[in-house]
Amino acid sequence: MTWGGRLRGGISIALVLSLSPGEYRDLLLGMTYTVVAFSIIGQGLTIDPLLKRLKN
Repeated sequence: MTWGGRLRGGISIALVLSLSPGEYRDLLLGMTYTVVAFSIIGQGLTIDPLLKRLKN
């Protein structure tokens, strides 16, 4: 359940969006989206090999 992820960074993005407009908000927003996208792609590509390995 942890590997599959249920919220996919939704909480992180919501927290960054709740920040008041400021000097670092845009930077943090970009970094957060990058990490969330990377985790979706990374976990999405590795879930099948992980399940096959666990099945054996």
